[in-house]
Amino acid sequence: MLQTAPHIGNTGMNEEDPESRRIWVAGYIVRDPSRVVSNWRATASLDETLVRDRIVGISGIDTRAVTRRIRSSGSMRGGIFSGAAAAIDPDDQLRQVQEAPHMAGQNLSAEVSVETAAVTRRWGSASATSPCSTSASSRRPSTTSPPAASTCTCCRRR
Repeated sequence: MLQTAPHIGNTGMNEEDPESRRIWVAGYIVRDPSRVVSNWRATASLDETLVRDRIVGISGIDTRAVTRRIRSSGSMRGGIFSGAAAAIDPDDQLRQVQEAPHMAGQNLSAEVSVETAAVTRRWGSASATSPCSTSASSRRPSTTSPPAASTCTCCRRR
């Protein structure tokens, strides 16, 4: 995963509204990861979550230059080696990258999707007035409000 936006990781991660069971990338590339998590809802940093999910990452990369290269040359294979793998002979590292499957034609969505569809409504059932239909007393605060606020995270209503 190549991130080109600034401030990657500044909001951190939380367990209240995950979008997936885990992070589904083989490697993570950013130019300048945030050293500070600034969201009051965060329970972990992006770095901690990448470590938990055993995803290797790299920073200090000119991600715009890589993006331009991909646009002009098409998708390509790459490798990020860390830990004991960083000590592998560079020719062996290159061989591993070259033996990896090409990106073109892969059905990556099948690898990350669940086998059976499920609809979940964390804060209540759907209604005509609010997608979450939570009562004012059970609403969670939003990410843009201070912790004392009672704004619903689904519909942002008070």
